[in-house]
Parts: sequence; structure tokens; C-alpha cells
Amino acid sequence: MTNAHELFNQAGIYLQQTLGEDLLQEGAWEKGVQLPRYISQTYDIAKARLAGIEILLMANKDGAQALPALLKQRALIQKEAGVPVIWVGNTLQAYARKEMVVRRMPFIIPFKQTYLPPLGIEFQERALATRVDAKEKLHVATQVFLINALLGNLPDTLNPKEIAAHLDYSLMTMTRIKSELMEHGWLDNEAYRNERLWRLTIEGSNLWKAAKPYLQTPVRKRLWIRKPTLDIEDLPLAGLSALAEQTMLGEPPNIVRAMGELDWRKLERALNADQVLPEPIDGTLELEVWRYAPQRVRTLKTREENINNGIVDPYSLFLSLEFMDDDRVQLALKELLKEMN
Repeated sequence: MTNAHELFNQAGIYLQQTLGEDLLQEGAWEKGVQLPRYISQTYDIAKARLAGIEILLMANKDGAQALPALLKQRALIQKEAGVPVIWVGNTLQAYARKEMVVRRMPFIIPFKQTYLPPLGIEFQERALATRVDAKEKLHVATQVFLINALLGNLPDTLNPKEIAAHLDYSLMTMTRIKSELMEHGWLDNEAYRNERLWRLTIEGSNLWKAAKPYLQTPVRKRLWIRKPTLDIEDLPLAGLSALAEQTMLGEPPNIVRAMGELDWRKLERALNADQVLPEPIDGTLELEVWRYAPQRVRTLKTREENINNGIVDPYSLFLSLEFMDDDRVQLALKELLKEMN
């Protein structure tokens, strides 16, 4: 039986493929230890966030649970948590699925079925093909891999385990990256089979041109922070601040910095409500919340305290600003692109 950690990872890949949404796992649920022992011994429970909604994921530790008990115990967990609780499993029989839908109980069977009424998804069943649709945007992890490859930041020997350790990704995520690279023809299949190493078929500017249509802006949302803390002021420069630092563009009125979504969720709880603003005012700091942490794009020799030398990488920067309707910005991006190539 697949363990809960693997199930939750598979659910994340499945939801990204079917819905285009990242399932952001945030570790074990602290209140789980306060549940009755018969529940804590039966289920693994983890905190997560999906489409901006805080949720819990639950999975059976051993074997299947009788459906009436599962329905009742999930309801108890949701009452205690105050957020939607989604059951994740390997399989689901037809009668159980019907009963769960009647009771509006959310569930995910990775790569097969999902029912998520809290997100407005009444029912979806899809047996995913092995091939990835090459017209879709790349998975965030694949984008991070490619940008690191373009910058020459990866280990010289492209061993999947070494890359996973360097990028802090699971082997499950590496499998997803490999599938997308092969689908687009960017990974040498024979080299992978024979040597178990990754060898890209194109590099440098050719790789950038080929991958560019499938890359997406790293920015999920922009916020403005009043009286930013030292931790925020130490984040890497991003947006117009980063572009001005590297080109002839003038400095923007508000300093722009970036951080990953998971880090933002932790920081958000520590800020006062009146510190976070939906629009700029004088003296505020513009904060870009990214799909991936800017620190995931770094060189092997960079020390943690000097990651990216205080500025986001040029490829992510370009993607974050390429559709900005400002002639001065577009000229500066062309200047940046020349430096990149």
C-alpha cells in the first residue's frame, strides 16, 4: 500500500495536471495529537493549501476503513479543524464513491478521480495518459530545473538523485520533470536509458527559445507591505527594482522584493493586518509572492546568506515583466535579454 506521504505527493501532481493548481503541503497538522487515539492511529493528517484555500489531507495508515466509520471520523476531524478535510486514497469502489458524493465528502484518487465541492469541482474523472500535453505550461518544478540549467547552476554530472538533492525536490517530482523534458524532446532518451544520467538535447539560447512558450510568470500575486520587517527587507530584489539594478531603467517609487508562496504563508501569520495593503502607497514595499521560492534558482558555490547576490535570477525576472505595457520596461527587458544570451 502507498504510504500517506507518497499519496499526498501523487495528489499534488494529479491536481497540477488536471486543474493547473499547486497543492502546497505545509507539514503535519499540530492538532492531530489531540484527536481521540482511535482516529490518530487510523489516519495520517497533513496541512496543505489548494487554490488559496487552507485544507487538511487525510489518508488511511493501514488498509481500508469501513465507509460509515470513515464518513463519521472525517466529519469529526473537519469539525475540530474548521477547514475542508480531503480524503486521499489508492482506490475507491463505485458504491463508496456514490455515497461520498451524496454526502459531499471531498476525495482524491491520484490519476483517476477527484471530487472537491469546497473548490466548486463537483466531479471529475480522468485516467491520465502517460504523455504530457506539450501545449500546456510546464510544471513549476520543471521550470525551476530549466532555469537552473540555463544559468549553469546544476551539478556537472546530471544524475537525477544529485539534481533532486541540489534543488531540494523529491524523486517523485524528478519523475515528473523527466516526463516533461522527454515529451518536449529536450532530454536524450538513449543517454538516460544507458547511463541513467540526464543529457539535454539543446542548451543555452536554443534551450531558452524552445522552452520560452511553455514557461509562466513566477508571480502569483503582488502585495504592498507597510513598515516591512528586516526579514522582508533582506529578500532578493525583484520586478522593476531588479530590472533597474541591471539596466538603464530608473528606480521605481516602491522597492520590489520577492519570496516563495510557502514562505509567504508563514510570514503572513506574523504580520499585523494593517501592514498588508492591496495597493501601493508612499513608503510601502512591493512584495511579489512567487510560485516557487527565488532561492531555488542558485549556484552550487553560493552561500545561503548570499543567495542570488540579493537579486532574483534574470530568466524569472524577464518572465515576471514581459507583458508589462511600458515602452521603457520593454527596452530594458531587451537589454537584459542581450546579457542573458
